[in-house]
Amino acid sequence: MDIAIVGRHTKVSEDTREKIFEKMEKVESLAPRATRAEINVVHERNPRLSGERERVEITLHDHGVIRAEAAADDRLVALDQATARIVEQLRRQHERRANRHKGKPSLHAVVAQEMAAAEKAGTTTEHGAPQDSDSQDGDRVESVETWEGAPEGSTVEVPIDGTPIVIRSKTHSATPMTVSEAIDQMELVGHDFYLFLDSDSGLASAVYRRRGWTYGVIRIEEKTDDAERESA
Repeated sequence: MDIAIVGRHTKVSEDTREKIFEKMEKVESLAPRATRAEINVVHERNPRLSGERERVEITLHDHGVIRAEAAADDRLVALDQATARIVEQLRRQHERRANRHKGKPSLHAVVAQEMAAAEKAGTTTEHGAPQDSDSQDGDRVESVETWEGAPEGSTVEVPIDGTPIVIRSKTHSATPMTVSEAIDQMELVGHDFYLFLDSDSGLASAVYRRRGWTYGVIRIEEKTDDAERESA
């Protein structure tokens, strides 16, 4: 894993560099396929931020991007905190992968089961998949059940009458979380945005990545009659 250390508004001493390499050895043991780690050591010159004058930002490239940062009045303390946050994200990532296939049938087992049921019923499509005798080709709705590696929740494909367009709808269960937790989840899966239920406002929301280390959040609120009159 390549390690790049950059100092902003400061010089990174050899002692600090050695500490960073030690910390990255632990990170690399948890992410052996990571290709690069970027560590930015930032000194805040604003005297009003003396308690957070030393900030460490860590970006890990491992099947996506995992980021963490921490600020403190001591540079090594900030390094410890940022490293701990990266390690925690990697731990949760490992747990998600371990639980992904737990208790779910394999793809081979699902296909074999469907084929056996289709042969027994004597109704299959030209591709060998079971055909719903109660639906017509024009308004057929196909429900895809859970299989190995599938996301949680159901997936339904609904064709639009008279067109080749098919709308794929996915339903996921969600636990309310804060904006910070949603950002952590977004970085964990390596996406540019993440949908969630805001535990503070109770609204359906989305966080997204902007330039640099900044993020944005969009919340959806039902438009009331009063709001409509005000906007008129």
